[in-house]
Amino acid sequence: MKTLKTILLLSVFISFLIHFINYAALGFDQDFLWNWKTPLINFVYAACIGLTNILFFSYLNRLFSWEKSPKKMLFIGVFGSVFLSTLAFFVARMTHFVAIENYTFSQFLEIETYGNYLFAMLIAFVVTLCFHLFYFGKALQEAKLKNQQIIAEQNTAKFEALKSQLDPHFLFNSLNVLTSLIEEDQEKASQFTTSLSHVYRYVLEQRNKDLVKVKEEIDFIKIYAKLISMRFEDAFELQLSDSINQELLMPPLALQLLVENATKHNKISVKQPLKVSIEQESDYLIIKNTLQLKSHFSSENTGIGLANIKSRYANFTTSAIQIFNDNNYFQVSLPLIPTKNE
Repeated sequence: MKTLKTILLLSVFISFLIHFINYAALGFDQDFLWNWKTPLINFVYAACIGLTNILFFSYLNRLFSWEKSPKKMLFIGVFGSVFLSTLAFFVARMTHFVAIENYTFSQFLEIETYGNYLFAMLIAFVVTLCFHLFYFGKALQEAKLKNQQIIAEQNTAKFEALKSQLDPHFLFNSLNVLTSLIEEDQEKASQFTTSLSHVYRYVLEQRNKDLVKVKEEIDFIKIYAKLISMRFEDAFELQLSDSINQELLMPPLALQLLVENATKHNKISVKQPLKVSIEQESDYLIIKNTLQLKSHFSSENTGIGLANIKSRYANFTTSAIQIFNDNNYFQVSLPLIPTKNE
């Protein structure tokens, strides 16, 4: 409705513009100036061309977008608009002369010249320019809004990741382990404290980063795994492949979230040790753990952490995170993101 109103107002403007151009061309003839019929006819022509263009551009915007295909939009938009505007002008003139002025169709064709359609091309150019400015401005606003939404989603994901890492249960369990170690082995207690401080330092350092090198994540997960090993002793095992390309990129804290989910969802004991392996297959980092779920977790439960990782990956790659479980193992495949230089 708003666009239709714009077209009608634009048609009024164009009809009076053409009227005053003709008025000047005729030597400022006062009789022509106050002839209301001429601007009314011009308005009908302009409205027909405008409505034809609005239908054309609505269809064109369903096929292409300014963001993805600006050259196609410009080329097809301009030439398509000129062609359809000329056709609409021909139909409007034919209706005017045959239906209103009582010309026969043959008489109408006899008075038609190429010069008559220069006006249609002028109108088409003005209308096309206005439409392109309108849709370009609209696309620009939508792109800005989309960019703001992406930034907001990234910040939300980072905040959720940070909250997940500073999980009170993890801190509570760590402090319990530390208390026990202080009583049993002060050297191990010191090592545990150092590792715990490294974990929280890394979390705070990475909270504003979108991507980090795989090497940073591998180095961090080794420290994090050391904390888990101290907590569960011989009931936890982390296996790291030596053939991982550590120069590629991934969202920070992704490995920690998956390892934490594994320890949170599965039974861990000397009789049922939890084994986690990390290796690379093609362009994916494979994180696999033995599946021995606690009674209150279902095999379909992948945890809040995994949803967080998915939302962060969506901003940087179209490759999907792959999830697989066969009741013996649970496996997550994370896409590895190349650096800008690759």
